[in-house]
Amino acid sequence: MRTVMPRILVGLLLMLGAVPLHAQDRTGPDETPPRRSQVAAAYLDREWGKPGGWNGIEAWQRFVAVDVLIDHERRTGDKRWAGRIDAAVRNRAGLYLNDDALWAIIANVHAWRRSNDPELLDYAGSTYRRLVATYWDDRCGGGMWWDPARTYKNAITNELLFYASTQLYLATGQQGYRDWALRSWSWIEGSSMIGADGLVNDGLNAQCRNNGQPRFTYNQGVLIGGLNDLAGITGDPAYRAIAIKTALAAMRGLSTPEGVLREPVDAIGSDGLMFKGIFAYHLGHLLDAMSDGPERGELMAWARGNADAVWRSSASGTAGVGGDWSGGMSRTGPAAQASGIAMLLAAGD
Repeated sequence: MRTVMPRILVGLLLMLGAVPLHAQDRTGPDETPPRRSQVAAAYLDREWGKPGGWNGIEAWQRFVAVDVLIDHERRTGDKRWAGRIDAAVRNRAGLYLNDDALWAIIANVHAWRRSNDPELLDYAGSTYRRLVATYWDDRCGGGMWWDPARTYKNAITNELLFYASTQLYLATGQQGYRDWALRSWSWIEGSSMIGADGLVNDGLNAQCRNNGQPRFTYNQGVLIGGLNDLAGITGDPAYRAIAIKTALAAMRGLSTPEGVLREPVDAIGSDGLMFKGIFAYHLGHLLDAMSDGPERGELMAWARGNADAVWRSSASGTAGVGGDWSGGMSRTGPAAQASGIAMLLAAGD
């Protein structure tokens, strides 16, 4: 679990030069106002995208921010942040743990899709192969170790392996990645980390059983992403049905009484400021793939309610998005801002 271990904050060295706010940020009476996600992205860049790096963001979070900005570009057509994306995804400093490396693999695949730079896909493929060859073993019947010291097999590392496998397969069509997607999902499914309610806990204990640690939002989100992809890859709708069950379980079990997404514990540290954004990112992609019906309607209404909560927490875009969307004082920063952008995008903003 990330939050049980102190981590060194690593500056996010993105700079390719300042990116000016365009005239479209200032609308006249006859112009269409910017989308809320565009306002939030402009605030992210204005407050934290400065020479010297986005101070206060951890190395692994840099790659989640890249994915959020790529998603923002894809959904809105707003390409002002292309320089930020290109610089950030090539900054691979500060990646110490295996899940750190997997976040980088995923973002590099997504960045390759938009630029076709072969170095990005080469980096993703070679790093993936090294991790699988070195850190997947038979302890607990399989699974990848979270850390090079091999102290912990947990949900997020293996969910990221699952999702990285689907992304690399979709990018390359290579059968080996499809096989690893199926293999990693099979291990996760049989690991005991998924509870009867469909929520995933943090990891396994020394006896290779569910360790009873919290079910963080990002643990649900990355699993949703891998299952949603696997349904498309295999043509089997059962995988997407599990993803929908997980999303509904998170909606019902990881929300305040008012329906606002929150973590199951109060003290989540700097890592946790990105967790809800990871969930929102994958929820948005699941909603894209779902057919219209009661379940999609329920999830979309909930996403829109959370987007409204994000907007309120930012004082309608004039302040930073808070780490706690349910109100009150909470930390702001680039990770919390990126999380808010992800939820705005999931809701169609």
